[in-house]
Amino acid sequence: MGVFLRIAIDRRYGLMADPKHVVERHVEAFNARDADAAPWSDDGELVAPNGSMHGREQVLGFLGVFWDAFPDGRLEISCLLGEGSIVAAEGKFMGTHTGVMRTPAGDVAATGRNVDLRWMSSYEVRGDELASEHLYFDQAALLGQLGLMPAT
Repeated sequence: MGVFLRIAIDRRYGLMADPKHVVERHVEAFNARDADAAPWSDDGELVAPNGSMHGREQVLGFLGVFWDAFPDGRLEISCLLGEGSIVAAEGKFMGTHTGVMRTPAGDVAATGRNVDLRWMSSYEVRGDELASEHLYFDQAALLGQLGLMPAT
């Protein structure tokens, strides 16, 4: 059964969403570039290297940077653990840098290079929405794979 169908059934029968399923829904929405399906709450918070985003629109703006810079980019989960409303996920992000990456330091033109980057996040789930994500990834590895600094 797909994650979206499972959520619809949970809502229909008043069942509590499994927090791990909410994170899986987030990854599916990210991979589909479907902001409407992204399960972020209106007051969601995302903390990432070099920044914090507050509110659904800012969080989706951060995700949009990756959607624009890596049109074929995909998240994969290799490990998913949950305890109560807290979920930890580990995985990979893979994609080709064929779009402009907009950063606080300025725009990075497409390099045409492939990236294969490990990431890890800790999520807080509230009902069937993400309340927060603390995202960790190696920025030096990303820049090295893009040819913007020596590879690590």
